[in-house]
Amino acid sequence: MKRIIKHIVLLLLAAGIAGPVSSCSGNPAAPAADTAKTVARSAQQKIHKAGITDEQLFRAFLKQFKAAALQQNKKQLAAMFYFPLQTTPQWSNDDLGAAAINPAEGLVSANEYPQYEPAILNADALRLIPKSTEDDLSEIDGATTENYYKTVGKVTDRGSTLYELQQQYVQKNGKETSYGFVFGKVNGQYKIISYYSPWPVKG
Repeated sequence: MKRIIKHIVLLLLAAGIAGPVSSCSGNPAAPAADTAKTVARSAQQKIHKAGITDEQLFRAFLKQFKAAALQQNKKQLAAMFYFPLQTTPQWSNDDLGAAAINPAEGLVSANEYPQYEPAILNADALRLIPKSTEDDLSEIDGATTENYYKTVGKVTDRGSTLYELQQQYVQKNGKETSYGFVFGKVNGQYKIISYYSPWPVKG
């Protein structure tokens, strides 16, 4: 009889030891995935509480962009682009009805970028970007109906603001031309989401 009671006691002790693993506070330990989500949520709340606006984020990015162009730091500049990068010449809503516009034809992947970098970051662009002023910048209206901005903006964070840098200049041959960059916030960070000039980069 004593032997049976001893076995029962041992079984009860074993069951207690095999129970749920608890943290020091007595609560079950949180899975690693939940912990990561909590940390990310906490970081987002801190950013929100700090009141950092899209314009402030963009201005910080633009400052880095201009500095990298001045230093001709191609590696740093390449990291500022979002891929696939849209490089089709900027189209208007009127162009959609008058010509066959296929934005997919202008997309440049990260692997393709080195091939087209000389056309995107040519000597004129690297010279002019650091000298850009407020007159060259514009904020894209969130309610715009222009298909170009709606198309390139699809990759950006919902509700975020698009900005544009457009510069006109005279080439060595005496002819005027221009180029532009559109900036958008992707996963909380501003990137260059499109580049355009009068001529296609691809093809």
